[in-house]
Amino acid sequence: MKIAAHILLPSLLLGANVALAAETPAPAPDNTPAASATKTLDVSFRGTLRDALKRIAEDGGLNVVATGELDTSVEVHLKGVTAQQALRTIARTYSLRLDEEGSIFTLRPMTGSEKEAAATARAAPKAEAPPTPSENKAPPPPRPPALPPVPPVAVAPPSPPLPPEISADDLDPREIQERVRNGVRKAQRLSKGKRDVVARGHSLEVKENDSVDNAVVYGGNLVVKGHVQEDAVAFGGNLDVYGHVEGDAHAFGGNVVLHPQSSVQGDVSAIGGTVIRDDEAYVEGSTESLSGGNIGAMVAGEVKDSLKKEFRPQDVREDDDDDRSGVPSFILRFAALFGLGFLGQIFFPSRMKELSAEIKRQPVLSGLTGLLAIIAMIPITLVLAITIVGIPAAVALWLVAPLAGALGLAAVASEIGMKLPVLRGRKTQAVVLALGLLVLLGVGSIPVLGWMVMFLASMVAFGAVVRTRFGSRPRGIPEPLSPSSTTVVG
Repeated sequence: MKIAAHILLPSLLLGANVALAAETPAPAPDNTPAASATKTLDVSFRGTLRDALKRIAEDGGLNVVATGELDTSVEVHLKGVTAQQALRTIARTYSLRLDEEGSIFTLRPMTGSEKEAAATARAAPKAEAPPTPSENKAPPPPRPPALPPVPPVAVAPPSPPLPPEISADDLDPREIQERVRNGVRKAQRLSKGKRDVVARGHSLEVKENDSVDNAVVYGGNLVVKGHVQEDAVAFGGNLDVYGHVEGDAHAFGGNVVLHPQSSVQGDVSAIGGTVIRDDEAYVEGSTESLSGGNIGAMVAGEVKDSLKKEFRPQDVREDDDDDRSGVPSFILRFAALFGLGFLGQIFFPSRMKELSAEIKRQPVLSGLTGLLAIIAMIPITLVLAITIVGIPAAVALWLVAPLAGALGLAAVASEIGMKLPVLRGRKTQAVVLALGLLVLLGVGSIPVLGWMVMFLASMVAFGAVVRTRFGSRPRGIPEPLSPSSTTVVG
C-alpha cells in the first residue's frame, strides 16, 4: 500500500500536465490588418473610380465600403505600395473621405466644408510631437527664451468645390438641346477674330508660349498649355487645361480636365461629360457636370447637327440670309418698279400703251427678241470699247438697257393687273400696275419657279421695248415678218 501511494501521486501529476496540454488551443493564423499592412501590390488600372477601389480591395484583401457618386474616370499606376497606402492616395487625390473602423475602410465623396478643412489642414504646418519621457535619460537642458510670435501667413482660399453631377432624369431634354445650340452660336460669333484659333475635324493645341483670344474645336480635342484671353470650347471632344483661361472653359460631348497649376477665371462646364479638377487647379467661377443617362447621346446628336450647319457651303448660308431679308427686298423692288412704271404712264402714256399692246399681240416673239438682244449686247459692247469714243456709248448702253427693261416689266405687270378679276370697273392705272406687280413679284419669290418666271417676263419686256423702239414705232412701216407670215416667191 505504501508503494502504491508513492507511485500514484507522480502518475496523477503527469496526467494533469498531459490533459492541460491537450486542452490548450493552437494559435490562430494572424488575419489582422497589421498582416495585410505589410503586403505590397502593383496597381495599373484605367476606368471609373469605383472600379479602381474595388480592384485595390480585392488585390490587398481589404474590407472596403464605397458610397456616393464614384463614376469619375481615373487612371491609376502604383508599384510596391500597400493597399492602405493606395486607398489613402486615391482618397486624397479625388477628395474622398476615408474612415477606418477596425478592419473595415469606408470611402465617400467629401462635402464642401470637408474639402475646405482638408485644404486648410494640408496648408497648415505640422506640429512637432513631444518627446517620449524616459527614466534613464538625463534631464533636458533649459529652454531658450521664447521668441515673439510670428503673424500667421494668409492661406489662399481654395477653389470652390465641385458640385455633384446632375443626373439626366433631373433635366429637360429641350434645355440640353438649347444649351448646346446656344454654345455653338456663341462659338461661331467668337471665332471670327484675327487672333482666334479654330479647328474643324481635328484636335488643336495652344502651346505654352502662345496667346490667343479664343480657341474653338469642332469634332476634336482641345489642349490649352498657353494663354487664352477669352473662351476655350470643345465640341465633340475633351478639353485639357494646363495653362490659363481668362474666360469660360466648356466641353460639349466630352470631359474638362483641369491639370495642376491650371487656372480658369470664368465658368467651367462639361455637357455630356465630367469636370475633373486637380487639387492645385484654380477655378474662379462655377463648375458644372451634366452626364449620365442619355445626356451623352443627346449632346452628340445636337453637336452633329450643329456641325452640319457650321460646315454648310457659303452659298447656302447666304441663301438663308437672303431669305431673312426677303421682305425688305420685296418692298424695295415693288417700290422701284411701281415708281418707274407710274412715271412712265404719266410722261409717256402713248408709248406705255404701245408696249402693252405689243406684249399682248406677240409675247413669244417679244421674248425671243429680248433674249437675242441681251446676247447681242456683249459683242456690241466689245466693239464699242475698242475706241475711246465708243467707251461712253458702251456705258450708256448698259445704263439705258436695264431702265428700258424695267419700263417694259411695268407694262407686263399692267397687263397682268388688267386680267385679274378684282375691282371690276373701278381700276385705275395705278391700281392695275400695283396689282400686277404684286402678282409678278410674289410669284418671283418662289424658289426655282419664281426665277424662271421673272426671267421670261424680263425677256418679253425687253423684247417689246426693242421691237417697238420704246413704243415709238413709226406708222406706215411694215411690221417685222413673223415665221407664220413668210411668203415664198417662185
